Amino acid sequence: MGFFKRKETDEKKAKRLAENAGYFVEMFKAAFKAPQGYIDATQALIFTAAIAGYACHQAVKAEKGTFAVVTDKNGKKYYFGDAVNKYLLEDNLSVVGFCTAVTGVSREEVLAIVAKAAAAVGDESYTLFGYDPKHLYKKVDECWKAVHDRMIAKYCKSPSDWPVMFGIVLQNILNMSLKAGAPEDEAGRIAIECAVVISKMDDDSL
Repeated sequence: MGFFKRKETDEKKAKRLAENAGYFVEMFKAAFKAPQGYIDATQALIFTAAIAGYACHQAVKAEKGTFAVVTDKNGKKYYFGDAVNKYLLEDNLSVVGFCTAVTGVSREEVLAIVAKAAAAVGDESYTLFGYDPKHLYKKVDECWKAVHDRMIAKYCKSPSDWPVMFGIVLQNILNMSLKAGAPEDEAGRIAIECAVVISKMDDDSL
């Protein structure tokens, strides 16, 4: 008689990943430390949210999931669909869930942010809080490739861990921003919008 491996619960998965999330948190805090010694909490929040959205997209790619691809008037592609939304919005351990857990952003506000991101496809004047999404995507992509083998692959068992790991990291950076005096709702909306937008992008979105 064979034995079936018991499925890891969400609680155990979050606990397992949280044990190593601190390494990423410290990495991002160091990356956005100003010469004067303080951490630029807003920049750290924008970048960390972007990499959390990127992780959602990359997890779907690694699992050979399906995207609903939208091509804008300039031939640039953007990636929507249930597969990425699962990691971004819908799972118990979704990236947006980690954000709303520590801020006052409502479900209605989340849906409005998602609609805004969809409407921004092909709009060259659209920015993420002063950042060109294409430039932000490139920076996040560079970071991901630089740390994947020595950190991401080391601390994550499978691609499905990636969005959870960076959701936990994002929540930590979000808490840091709130402690630095950032308004709760505003910080939450910044994090969610950055994650949503970057989750829809790939190299052919540039």
